[in-house]
Amino acid sequence: MSVPIIICDDSSFARKQVARALPKDWEVDITFATNGLEGVDAIAAGKGHVLFLDLTMPEMDGFGVLEYIRENDLPTLPIVISGDIQPESYTRVMQLGAVAFIKKPVDAEELCTILDAYGVLEVLTGSDEPEVEDDSDFKDWCQELSNIAMGRAADLLARVIDQGVVMSVPKVNTLARCELDMMLRATAGNAGVVAINQGFIGGGMAGETMIIFDADNVGELAALMNYQGEIIEKVGQEILMDVANILVGAFLKGFADQLDVKIGQGLPEIYSKDTNEEMLSDAVKKDILAIELSYVLGRDKINCDQLVLFTEKATKALKEKIEYAMDGL
Repeated sequence: MSVPIIICDDSSFARKQVARALPKDWEVDITFATNGLEGVDAIAAGKGHVLFLDLTMPEMDGFGVLEYIRENDLPTLPIVISGDIQPESYTRVMQLGAVAFIKKPVDAEELCTILDAYGVLEVLTGSDEPEVEDDSDFKDWCQELSNIAMGRAADLLARVIDQGVVMSVPKVNTLARCELDMMLRATAGNAGVVAINQGFIGGGMAGETMIIFDADNVGELAALMNYQGEIIEKVGQEILMDVANILVGAFLKGFADQLDVKIGQGLPEIYSKDTNEEMLSDAVKKDILAIELSYVLGRDKINCDQLVLFTEKATKALKEKIEYAMDGL
């Protein structure tokens, strides 16, 4: 008898990872859902005795799916697989009825242990490897790598500030240099914005990452970071640097770890309306791979954006690294 399961994740790369992590001799009938709304429709249609659920998705996120399952008493065994590994997120999903929480990237042995613990493996009947989607592409892989790295950055910052950090779904695009220059000039010309830029290099890749803050939020950031005393300009810059270093360092390490490479960071530079220098180095030319991330920090909901840029040459190296990593799945 085939086991009907649902893999609900907006990333086709992540859906493929989960499908390939399933026991090879497990006969399953897989339904793929790209967002929470598709997921709950599939559950209601009886297509998911087991649900593998991401948290950060468009339309309806994983928390919303769990709430819907509980409110409507839907028959499914929800297992969360997410890059959002903050303690607050773990506690919330378990309170909403998830039976287990697995951090991305999914580990086949851990997944099998959890399935066995809930008696799911008792229905093993076949030997065919589950059919998986073949629509993964480079940008989707980058999005999933970024989602996992972003989760680690948010987790580290959440532990520092002792409050939750909400993450967006990463956006991956290819931009012409002129498009990026226009966007950055608009950012630098905004009196209410402060940007911190850092270069990075390693594993045959190079690029720059930028953290963008609202200048009016320095006081709230100081409170989150437990700074004491009057906030003066110098201290305000130190606060921005501290938050940026946490997010950038954790993101780059999380990204690099998945590709089994080492990435080093350059010295940070602060840009604002009064800064005359170019925000982007001459090394970033032609077409640029741009990964856009957004965080909302703490109960005061402080917005913080991050832009990760890969040079054209670095993008080719990144493709090779991802293809090599995919061969091991």
